[in-house]
Amino acid sequence: MKKSSLLHILILITLLIIIPASGVGQGYGIQFQGNQNITLPEPQDYNLSDIERSDLLFMRQEEQMAHDLYMVWYEKYSIPIFRNIAEAETTHASEVQFLLDRYQVPSDMIGNLSSGYNNQEIQALADALVEQGAQSLTDALKAGVAIEETDIADLDKAIANTTRPDIIQIYTNLRNGSENHLSAFTSQLS
Repeated sequence: MKKSSLLHILILITLLIIIPASGVGQGYGIQFQGNQNITLPEPQDYNLSDIERSDLLFMRQEEQMAHDLYMVWYEKYSIPIFRNIAEAETTHASEVQFLLDRYQVPSDMIGNLSSGYNNQEIQALADALVEQGAQSLTDALKAGVAIEETDIADLDKAIANTTRPDIIQIYTNLRNGSENHLSAFTSQLS
C-alpha cells in the first residue's frame, strides 16, 4: 500500500509539472510564472516606433534599478518587504526583457547599480535614492515610495505612447504591481 501511494503521489507531481509547462508559448506567446501569470497576444508586426523602443529600454532599466536598490536596503535593514518587492521587480524586468527580445531591441547596455546604468536619468535617480536609503530605515521606505510613484508615472507615459496590445498588457501589469508595492511601502510608514 505504501508503494502504491508513493507512486500515485509521484505521478501527480509529475503531471503538475508537465501539464502547465506544455501549454507555455502555445498560441498567444509567453506566460510568466511567479507572481504573474499572463498570456500575451502576438504582434501584427515587429516594427516599433522610436518612442516605443526608447520606452521599453527605459522601463527595463527602471525595473533593474528598483530591484538593485531594494536588495541594497534588504541587506542593510533585513526587513522582508525589500527582498519580496525586489523579487517582484525581477519578474517585472523579465517581462520587459521578453518584449525587448520579441522586438529584437538590443538590451546589452542596461547596467546595474554596481556597473552603472546606461540611462543618465535612471543613474541620477539611483544615486540620489541609494544615498537617501542609507540614512535610515524610514528614509529607505520613503525612497521605495518615490521609486514606485516614479515608476507609475513613467508607465502611464509609456502606455500612452503605444497601441500595441502586448506592450500595453505588460505595462499595465507592471503598473498594477507598482501600485501594490506603493501600498506596501506606505503601510510600513504608517
